[in-house]
This record gives sequence, C-alpha cells and structure tokens, in this order.
Amino acid sequence: MTRAMILPPGLRPGDAVGLISPSGPVRTPARLARAADALADLGLRPVIGEIGATGRTGAGPAERAGELNAFLGDADIRAVIATIGGHTSSELLPLLDYDALLADPKVIIGYSDITAILLGVYARTGLVTFHGPTALAELGEYPRPLSGTSAGLVAAVRCGDPVGELRPAREWTEEFLAWDRDDHRPRVTRTSDGWAYRGSRVVTGRLIGGNLDTMAALLGTPYFPDLAGAVLFWETLTTDLGEIDRLLHQLVRSGVLDDVVGLLVGRTFRGNPGLEADVRRLVAERFADPDIPVVTGMDIGHTDPMLTLPIGVRARIDPGAQQVEILDAAIR
Repeated sequence: MTRAMILPPGLRPGDAVGLISPSGPVRTPARLARAADALADLGLRPVIGEIGATGRTGAGPAERAGELNAFLGDADIRAVIATIGGHTSSELLPLLDYDALLADPKVIIGYSDITAILLGVYARTGLVTFHGPTALAELGEYPRPLSGTSAGLVAAVRCGDPVGELRPAREWTEEFLAWDRDDHRPRVTRTSDGWAYRGSRVVTGRLIGGNLDTMAALLGTPYFPDLAGAVLFWETLTTDLGEIDRLLHQLVRSGVLDDVVGLLVGRTFRGNPGLEADVRRLVAERFADPDIPVVTGMDIGHTDPMLTLPIGVRARIDPGAQQVEILDAAIR
C-alpha cells in the first residue's frame, strides 16, 4: 500500500532537535558533546535524550521507544536525530506513536540500523524521513562535521526547495580514529574517483532505501515500504562479497525488486582494496537490464562525507548525462 506523502516542516533557526538512542548505546560523551555543538553551530537547539546523556547501556525496547515517543509528542521538538546505529531499532517499530507523528510531523534523521525506523515510519504514515548523518559518527567529527555532510543535511531539512542534483564528493575518508581517544585531529582524506553509471534509460521514481542488511531483515513485515516504481538506494558495512550477494538475492527472491526503476549503490566501507570493484561487477551482473539504470560508488551511508537522502520524494537518474537529481522538496 502506497500512502499519501507527508512533508515535515523544515527546521528553522532556534528549533529544538532531540538526540535519541533507539539502537546502540552512547559510550563516547565527548564526541556526543561535540555533535551537540555542531548542531548549535547550525543554529539549532540540541536536546540530548536521557539514554544518551547518561551513557547507560542495556535499555530495553520499551524504554528506548518511550524516549523517542516522548520527543515525538513534544511540540517543541522539531526533529529527532539518532546518536548512533546498532542492531535493535526494529524492536521499536510496534511501539512507536505513529498517531503523534501524523498529528505533528517531524524530521527524522539517521542511517545504518536506523533504516528500520526511517522505512517503518514512511511505510506506516507516508511521512518523508531522512537517510542522513548520526550524532556520533558524522556530527561529532573533529573539529567539525565534514562540509559535504553539513551542506547535504542543511539542503535537505532547512531549505524549501528540492535538493536538486546530487554530486560526488571531491574527497572522502574512511580512516578510523578511536572516538574519545584518538579523534583529536582531522582524518586524512583521499581524492574521489566519482560515481559509475550504467544503463541507457532516463527514469524517475520515489527515492526509497537505506542499509541493505536492515532492509533484508524487514522483509515480510508491515514496516517494509512498497518499492513499485521506486528508485532504490542501498549501502552496507558488510565487507564479504558473498554476504552482500546473499542479501541482494534475498531481496530479489522476495519479489520486492520486480518493479524498481533504478538503483543507487553506496560506496563500500573499509573492505579489502578490491571490494569496491567487486561490488560494482556484482551489481552489474545481478542488475543487467539496461532499462534499469545503476549508479555505484555513491556517497551514501557508511562513508564520509555522506549525502542526506529524503525517503519518499521523486528522484531522477539520467545515465547519459551522468546525473542523479532529487526533484521534490522534502520539507514544507
């Protein structure tokens, strides 16, 4: 079932933003504080949820859902941003207050395991959600978030115009610096080799997707959206090519990809030197229809900087012009 699309109000200077912990725990308080400072630098007012503020571990689904629902029901809070991903966000889906979101739509931002909440909310309500940075991983970057990440976030959630054309980052990084221990210098970046385009047909469809592993786990539930006519995007932190192939096969065999019109694939994450090329070949083999354009190596998900992609709005792929464009405003 495809629901009518709902746009949340865009963020304005001074708006309160709740930092929620629906999945993994917060173990790096200095990095969380730096993320809060980054949001303040954007003119927003960060409000850290109790689970993240106290650094407690072991909060159960009811407690984590309660924190999120409290923010959803608070008229002063205009957005919620996940502190970090993990593995357990899907536990919250039956417990979320979807009626509160319909009564007062809010911006919801995250990625990785937070894909479950992004897609679940979109499937249940039609509310546009945002596959974008988390507080710890991206907004807590030293000394500030990477400019491409900040610019992409602002373009998606603060401007009333469509995001427009998506462009590859000129430089990117996957260097690991242990949080709250070694992350006291900027990470080393490398020059990007751009995105790879395949196919011949120009297509337009609703932009839907997220973390491949999480999407596969949502199959068969009422929280998996209808992908008919969609431009599907996906990324994964999985570094085993066979496992990536298995996850793709699961989506194919389920039939949910039968009517997808295009595919956007995120850059691989900290794999062996040949993994990116292997994934590009794998995708070319599995999606060989030239009428379904494919773009690989994109700045999506587990890569820095990262794009903020609004789920539910229309996107256009033009392989000949090597262009991906978001056509609709994601906020009102």
